[in-house]
Amino acid sequence: MANTMFGSKIANPYSEALLQLGLDLYLKEENADTQVFFQIIFDMENLLTILKITPTLEKYLANPLIADKDKKDVLKKCLTTKTSSTTTNFLMLLVDKKRIGFLQIITQTFLNKAYDFVCLKFVEVYSASILSKDQKTQLVEKLKLLLGPEFTTSKTYYSKINVTFRIDKEILGGFIIKVDSKIIDLSLRGELEGLARQMEINLLS
Repeated sequence: MANTMFGSKIANPYSEALLQLGLDLYLKEENADTQVFFQIIFDMENLLTILKITPTLEKYLANPLIADKDKKDVLKKCLTTKTSSTTTNFLMLLVDKKRIGFLQIITQTFLNKAYDFVCLKFVEVYSASILSKDQKTQLVEKLKLLLGPEFTTSKTYYSKINVTFRIDKEILGGFIIKVDSKIIDLSLRGELEGLARQMEINLLS
């Protein structure tokens, strides 16, 4: 618990600094700068994936006996040709500041902040059978309307949803939609269970 709290304390200022740098680019009028902000997000998503599938990487980066130059060389090998120079410079700064050992929590904290800003929602849709392409398209469009873009007085922020379709044989029909920690039960099974509960309440009253 203490290590987690300490890691969060370290992660917040660095993740916030990267976010603010990205937002400075995003809020400019030039389209190229706007794309840089989203490239930073893609970069950090790729980096987080690498860290999760290679747990020894962060231990290597955290090892004080390994030279900073070697750590930087390893990090550069993890980056793609599309990686933003902003992302690269940020990672090199973490090495210089001796904070690279907290890379995973810094990356995750940054992504959480960035997702909040761009209104990106991760949605899981459960159905009894595989949906057709048209059904998926129609459902995604309805979800976009349901979740809605967010507006400010000066700017419409980017809004999108990342939908994953899953099969659940226990659903009799309809859908169960999970958005973050919320569950929207539009299944026939859910309706029947709700009806049964209501009947039970009526019988007891």
